[in-house]
Amino acid sequence: MRVNAKGKITLLLLIGLVVFGAGSPSMASESIQSGIEGYGQFSLAYTAHDAILLDGNDEMIAQATAESWPGNGTADAPYEITGYYFYDVQHSVEIRNIDLHWTFTDNEVDGPGDVTVWCGVEISNSSNGYVANNLFHNRYRGLWLIDIDDVTITDNSFEDNLLHAIECVGYINGCLISDNTIVRSDGAGIRILTAVDSEISGNEISDCDGCGIQVIGTTTSCQITDNTIEGVTGIGIQLTQSTSATVLHNVITNATGDGIYLSVSENVEVYNNTLQDGGDDGIVVTHCYFGTVYNNTIVGTDGIGISVISGGNTTFRFNHIESSSDYGLKMGGNAENMTTTRNIFIGNGAAKQVCDEGENNIVIYNYFDDWTSPDADADQIVDIPYSLDGEAENEDPYPLATPDTIPPTPTEPTPPPEGQIPLELMMVAGGAVVVVLIGVFIVKKRT
Repeated sequence: MRVNAKGKITLLLLIGLVVFGAGSPSMASESIQSGIEGYGQFSLAYTAHDAILLDGNDEMIAQATAESWPGNGTADAPYEITGYYFYDVQHSVEIRNIDLHWTFTDNEVDGPGDVTVWCGVEISNSSNGYVANNLFHNRYRGLWLIDIDDVTITDNSFEDNLLHAIECVGYINGCLISDNTIVRSDGAGIRILTAVDSEISGNEISDCDGCGIQVIGTTTSCQITDNTIEGVTGIGIQLTQSTSATVLHNVITNATGDGIYLSVSENVEVYNNTLQDGGDDGIVVTHCYFGTVYNNTIVGTDGIGISVISGGNTTFRFNHIESSSDYGLKMGGNAENMTTTRNIFIGNGAAKQVCDEGENNIVIYNYFDDWTSPDADADQIVDIPYSLDGEAENEDPYPLATPDTIPPTPTEPTPPPEGQIPLELMMVAGGAVVVVLIGVFIVKKRT
């Protein structure tokens, strides 16, 4: 009996060790993890897991089968990768060359927080993914994207990553990056090379040593909307080579660089954004054409409220620009055919609140708080034009007496009688402009 009892005790101990080891597959790593800064109750709720490296549909199917992941890879039942804790120096998860439907949710991706660590999760040449409710921290990049289609990245937290929180070095197409919280990245919050038919919205980005949101390659039919960006050391939002993009309802405060920077773009709308206490210019527009910048509030920038360096045929209207240390709005020498109307300029720092160095720019019906009278006929239009700074020697001929003045609606010109074509010929000779009235030609109908 004593031998049997001793044998039972030994057997129980062996079984206990086996069960304990099986129930905690990275028992040794968990003891290390417990000493890592930031490792806490969030991590303890998850099962530690080795890196998941999948290349192709067959590998995803094989691993899903081996680990009994829910789902079958269809749109109605995507494979579910969930409830894991990853701690690796190299990539914790790779999803490559996969077009099955899949989700990566409620996981933690951790790392040692030094320059040796790779990206947390790589998604490349893949589609049909859903990445949500994960924590990515102490990695080089949190999430690394290369050529992805129809992937949603939402409600994740990115903390203390050594470069960018989310970076795409290829393209995103038909993707949604929304409602993520990004703090203390040593690079940009979100940095995308090329975006097509995608949306970046509702993200909260703060205290990053780079830009808030950058799309630095080609951007087509994309929206950057409802993001909150605070305390970044670079540009708040940067768009380059954009066509038919919109930047709206974003709030950018205490950015060291420009608030919004647009370059080499066409048909871009920038509206209903709030920019406050920026370290440089509020909105910068360079080499942009046929755009609209309207209904933005720009307060307290340590530079120019809206700086139009170059481009043409863009309209600036209904913007509220206040307390810029320099001009409220400045059009550079390569800005032409711009229209500036119905804006409010209050307390901007230059001697004149608007400067025009360009050509053929129209400035009309704006409110300047340093030019509100006289208005002898009480039509709420100041009787004396507001002269602008700059070599263009331009002026606002009808400055508004109050910010809420509604200017008169311009009347349509009366067309000439049928068959009559008035013609003026403008000839420039010897630096002088000569206007020659050629006359009125009567166009006779053939009989």
